[in-house]
Amino acid sequence: STPRQRNMQNAASASVGAVVTSLFVTPFEVLKVRQQACGSSGCGMVQLGQTLVRAEGATAFWAGLRPTLLMAVPSTVLYVGAYEHIRDAIQAAAARRRNGGGGALASLAPMLAGGSARVVTVVVAAPLELLRTRMQAAPAG
Repeated sequence: STPRQRNMQNAASASVGAVVTSLFVTPFEVLKVRQQACGSSGCGMVQLGQTLVRAEGATAFWAGLRPTLLMAVPSTVLYVGAYEHIRDAIQAAAARRRNGGGGALASLAPMLAGGSARVVTVVVAAPLELLRTRMQAAPAG
């Protein structure tokens, strides 16, 4: 496969992974955010879940799913693309410097690329993260 096809496959698999993860994790995020909103009164997770279903219905567990998906899918694709690009650039630079310590640089490439790609992704996704948290904290309706 060509590099373009690999990039498209990576983007598609990252997108599917982000959607599936969001569908499973969002109910726990909603409970966590609502529990934090209870403050020091100490809402129990089970009691909070029961109250949420009675008061707002089961769909309340997926409050904020739209911004979660709007954040997760592009962020995951951005992370994977940035990671691969940065990793390849570091490895290419290391290959040019093999005799001058390029081996150490090449061995650090995944870590450096992962950290750099995560910073880029967090900076881009931060506003959507705030919107998602606000939507999850608010009662449905």
